[in-house]
Amino acid sequence: MKDWFKKVNIWIAYLANTKWGTFALFIFAFADASFLPLPVTTFFLVLILLNRRKLYKYILFVVLGTVTGALAGYTIGHYAWVKPDGEFTGVVQFLFKNIPGFSLAVYEKVQTLYTKWDFWILSGATVTPLPYGMFSVTSGAFNINIFIFFVTTLISQAIKYLFLTFFTVIIGPKIRKLSEFDWKPVAIVIPVFIVIIILLTSVL
Repeated sequence: MKDWFKKVNIWIAYLANTKWGTFALFIFAFADASFLPLPVTTFFLVLILLNRRKLYKYILFVVLGTVTGALAGYTIGHYAWVKPDGEFTGVVQFLFKNIPGFSLAVYEKVQTLYTKWDFWILSGATVTPLPYGMFSVTSGAFNINIFIFFVTTLISQAIKYLFLTFFTVIIGPKIRKLSEFDWKPVAIVIPVFIVIIILLTSVL
C-alpha cells in the first residue's frame, strides 16, 4: 500500500511538472467531483509550489473543474436514482435489497436532512477528506435545488482553494523557518527560568 501511495505521488509530481499540468488539474477536479475519487488537493498544492506565477490560473481551473464535475455528478445522481415519473430506478431497488441497513426509511431520513441543511452540508463537504463526488451525486439523487447546489459549490470551493493557496504560499515558508530554528537554547533557558522563579517564590 505504501509503495502504491509513493508511486502515485511520484506520478503526480511528474505530471505537475509538464505543460499538461493545468489541463490535468481540471480533469482531476472534474473526476473527483463527479465519478472518480482523485487526490485533487495534493495535485493542486504541488502545482502552486512548482510555479507560483500561475497561482490564479490554477485556482480558476481547479474551481471550474470542480463545479462542472459537480454538475455532472448531480446529473448522474438525479437520473440514476429517480425516473422521470418519480419512481426509483433499478439501481436504487438493487441497493434497497442488497445493502444491509439501507432502506426506504433511511433514504427518506437522509433526504430530509439534505433538504433542510443543503447549504451547510455542501459547505462542510469542502473540509472533509471525502471526494466531493459523493455529495454531488447525493444532491442529484435527493433533488436538491440546482441553483443552491451550484452557488454553494462555487463559493465554498473557491474559498477552499484560496485558503489553501494563502496557507501554502504565505504561511508555509514562515512555518518552515520556524521548524528550522535552533530551539535548543530556548529549551534550556525556559526550564532554568522556571526553576529560578520557583526558588525565588519559595524563599519569599
